[in-house]
Amino acid sequence: MAEQDSKELILSGITIYTDKNSTRAKKYFEKACGLNDADGCIILREIYSKAITRENARESIEEALEHTATAKSCKLNDAKGCMLPATFYDGVIKSFKKDKKAFEYFDKACQLNNAKGCYALAALYNESVAKDEKQMTENLKKACGLGLKEACGILKEQK
Repeated sequence: MAEQDSKELILSGITIYTDKNSTRAKKYFEKACGLNDADGCIILREIYSKAITRENARESIEEALEHTATAKSCKLNDAKGCMLPATFYDGVIKSFKKDKKAFEYFDKACQLNNAKGCYALAALYNESVAKDEKQMTENLKKACGLGLKEACGILKEQK
């Protein structure tokens, strides 16, 4: 791989991926993501997401998180990139540490106006060690405002 800028790496990766060489294409997306290109991280996140449905989900998610493409796309303000690790930490990892990580990722997704992230954050505030009814309600209101009907329904029930 010659020295290329991140957009050239993405274009090369897409070209190679179209030729059905996903392993080789992934290297280009990894390099673009490593150069802090949000698009490269998002594409890499999608590759890992697709692998999750075909292979062992836990191993694929751990690989994605370990590789940091997903977490990095979250840091580069991709809300969907925040939701995958949040869901993983909330649903798969069983420890006190998971609460902190799930909060962190759901909070970021909510800040990026992801309704499901706000809804999940509200649920964590309702059922976790950091029980906080005010925060729960605020996050439900935001999720409702972003169009999530389930959140609006819960808010109506609270009144």
